[in-house]
Amino acid sequence: MAALSIPDLWTPLRRTLLPSVRPPGRLAVVAWAIALAAAAGTAAPFLTGTGSGAHAIVASSGPAPVAPLAAGEPATSEIADPAQYRRAAPLADGRPRIAIIVRGLGLSDALTAAAIARLPPDISLGISPYGRTPQKTVDTARASGHEVFLDMPVEPPGYPSNDAGPKAIVASLEAAENAERLAWSLGRANGFPGLVFAPGSPALEDKAAIGPLLADRRFSGLVWAAPKVRGLDGAAVPRATVDLVIDAAATPRDVDAALERLEALARRNGSALGLAGAYPVTIERLAAWSAELEARGLQLVPASALSVSPAS
Repeated sequence: MAALSIPDLWTPLRRTLLPSVRPPGRLAVVAWAIALAAAAGTAAPFLTGTGSGAHAIVASSGPAPVAPLAAGEPATSEIADPAQYRRAAPLADGRPRIAIIVRGLGLSDALTAAAIARLPPDISLGISPYGRTPQKTVDTARASGHEVFLDMPVEPPGYPSNDAGPKAIVASLEAAENAERLAWSLGRANGFPGLVFAPGSPALEDKAAIGPLLADRRFSGLVWAAPKVRGLDGAAVPRATVDLVIDAAATPRDVDAALERLEALARRNGSALGLAGAYPVTIERLAAWSAELEARGLQLVPASALSVSPAS
């Protein structure tokens, strides 16, 4: 499921807060201002899940304010060895293997808590670095058994009108700036075995933008989880290729149909990795689907279990 775009954020907030105002020309500036107000609590229904529908909760690594560090939670100064944070996978037993990453968590406390509590431990979670207390979120998720990827902000389609925040990897930036942004995001918490990205990013298609990050020794060992993109072709890093993305506007029936397609891919290829957005309907359907997966002859595994090392 793709991340919410700035129009996704603007539309419900405009209808609630400014019903007679049309979006101004500099949409990104206005949307960021609204997002800052939302973080302060003026748009609480959209952040806490008291609204309704798939888009009721702003829960993605899209246009969200960078929260200040909480008291007593300094930024992590060093990036630890990512391999130690991989969740141990069940032993392969010949059944087709399926992995899921639910990204966009860490921004809504209610939605994040629901994902951690309701989804089985073998479903991996993607945590945004823009949350207020990312280390606490990572620790809570890992204590519940989940593998936790960094949901790395990345240039979205339509940039700069559509923005992914001040620490997003952007193709037009200098390599050193993108590296600083990745290091900042990784430094928000320890516990990430890898990175996950929203689909459709032009930056991920740009080898000139991604190549220097792949070669940076500070980021070695991280699993890069993304749909097949040109920027990662031939990369000497562990890769987890996303086979299917669940639609952002999904209904329960849409989610179920997408999961059926993911199962078919796993049966055909031996394994399959799905990428889902953090929406209430997605969490609800994933919880029900995963409870019946064993009976259908498939094995649920953490996303890192489907990663391929450069030496493979």
